[in-house]
Amino acid sequence: MSENNNGDVCVSDVNADTVVVVEKTGRVRFRYDGTPATIEESFDPRGIVTDALSQIIVTDINNNCLHILDQNGQFLRCVDDCGLEEPVGLRVDIEGKLWVGSLDKVKVIEYLQNK
Repeated sequence: MSENNNGDVCVSDVNADTVVVVEKTGRVRFRYDGTPATIEESFDPRGIVTDALSQIIVTDINNNCLHILDQNGQFLRCVDDCGLEEPVGLRVDIEGKLWVGSLDKVKVIEYLQNK
């Protein structure tokens, strides 16, 4: 679970294979099920974090990638070219680097295209 800069609460629901984002009032703003990302296996979200740009970043353990959404749930891109294996945990540090934890290691990724 992560709180975005706009006050939304972002949750990865591993039972429903969905990301759910709700407003402060509890009203559901949107759900994300991995569509329209081009993925081979079913979407299996685990770790979730938001960044300084209010982007929502979610690990997808089945596809060994990260899904990046804007604050309104629009799919921006997948990060799948950095050798991730079963990513489950995420943190963004003060410099904007993304720390991705898997079952046996941690990778640091500079994922922002334009700082």
